[in-house]
Amino acid sequence: MAKPDPKTAMELLIKEAREKLPFGMSFECYCDGHCDECPDKLLECLDMTLCDWETRLKKGIAPTLGELHALGRDCRQVYEIVVTNR
Repeated sequence: MAKPDPKTAMELLIKEAREKLPFGMSFECYCDGHCDECPDKLLECLDMTLCDWETRLKKGIAPTLGELHALGRDCRQVYEIVVTNR
């Protein structure tokens, strides 16, 4: 199977992130006063990044492989903090 082009790969990455991460979930009960790994803040920041990429893709701006890699890394890190470590 052929690898997708960067635009398609970014669309697939965004779709997977939106499906697997608990955007909209309330994490008040997990708040311990330390904001460096706050699930709410991490998801909010990642959501803004995903929205930015959705807008860019609609405008026809294709990501570089480095941008794909960086977003994938960010998604994995947030997933590990928010989902795996709760």
